[in-house]
Amino acid sequence: MQYKIAMQRGFLRADLLERETAEETRTFLRAVVLESVKHGCSRILVHVRSSKTLFTVERYGVLETFKKLASDPAHRIALLGDTVELGMSHDYVALLARQQGISLRNFQNESEAVEWVRDRRQLQDRRHRSEQTMGASPEQRRSQRRKPRTDGLTKLNPP
Repeated sequence: MQYKIAMQRGFLRADLLERETAEETRTFLRAVVLESVKHGCSRILVHVRSSKTLFTVERYGVLETFKKLASDPAHRIALLGDTVELGMSHDYVALLARQQGISLRNFQNESEAVEWVRDRRQLQDRRHRSEQTMGASPEQRRSQRRKPRTDGLTKLNPP
């Protein structure tokens, strides 16, 4: 197993290569938590390559580690893998994390992962806006809807 953890443009990047065992996973995640604390950064991109998949994350303490990172309300954790199997494993981790209130997502594209992990908008701000819309009258909601594109065409009504 090899790993590298470094600060990059407002987030912590943690690259993991050739992980084979659960103990290697625990070692890597402990190092990620230590670097996160050291840099005061809870926005993390975890990129896993050439590694075995993990589907028994509860047993290996993966979620407990992510909970430590999630103690900061502004946290975001992006997972990125290089195989379909890792992607499926990361989807499972993301599902379990969301159930526990951890802001963690799996990505197939690195640029999307970086964009999401660096986004500083608060999730609660967006939720608050949608709750305001839900409490609005039907007329207010209709006025807030996007208008369909007409591409310059005008709808004609038959006489």
